[in-house]
Amino acid sequence: MDKEIIEQIATEVVARLPFGARHSVVYGVITILAAALAAGLAAWFGSFLKTKGQNFATKQDFQELLKQQEKTAQAVETIKSEIGQRDWARREWTNLRRVKLEALLEKMHECEDYLNRRRALAGAGKAATPERTPINELDALGALYFPELKSEVDLFVSICRKDRLAIAEFSGAVLKAGNDIQALAAANKNYDKWNPAALSLARDTLTSAARSLLERNRNLD
Repeated sequence: MDKEIIEQIATEVVARLPFGARHSVVYGVITILAAALAAGLAAWFGSFLKTKGQNFATKQDFQELLKQQEKTAQAVETIKSEIGQRDWARREWTNLRRVKLEALLEKMHECEDYLNRRRALAGAGKAATPERTPINELDALGALYFPELKSEVDLFVSICRKDRLAIAEFSGAVLKAGNDIQALAAANKNYDKWNPAALSLARDTLTSAARSLLERNRNLD
């Protein structure tokens, strides 16, 4: 409250006093009291506004804190969900690979049985009946699920395909020889160049690598 307003208040108060009280001293006292009152009101009002402002700021801060906590809680739940999904996916992939690894080894033995059947038919001079070849299936299993076993699978598959071709040539030579003893002997002599130890070694190498991979998967679990 400025000086002019205080003086106006003091003048108005003095004017309302009895005639005898209208004295300069009284006027001065009233002026001082009005100023003091104005100062007190200003201080109280300022304190009131400050308190209200602090309360408003505190309320705003509290609301903002609640929003931040809510966002943090949502983020934590999202992260927990993503981690749970990743763990589930990892476990499912590990289980699938375990199943496919067993299928890989089974398919490896099917390849040997397949070659043995065709070899027996060729030696007996009988044409092999058309059937699916497990060699390609073994190759596909290795490529899709086991890049770690690529070299071992590739070696075994390569030898199997060479053996299949050799058996097919042997079968053709035997069928062509018919009852010709010399032609049959020549066909068997050529086929004796085949080395069965190579396939056995490739099988053992693939089996050992597959077992090591299975043990690593178990340790991850």
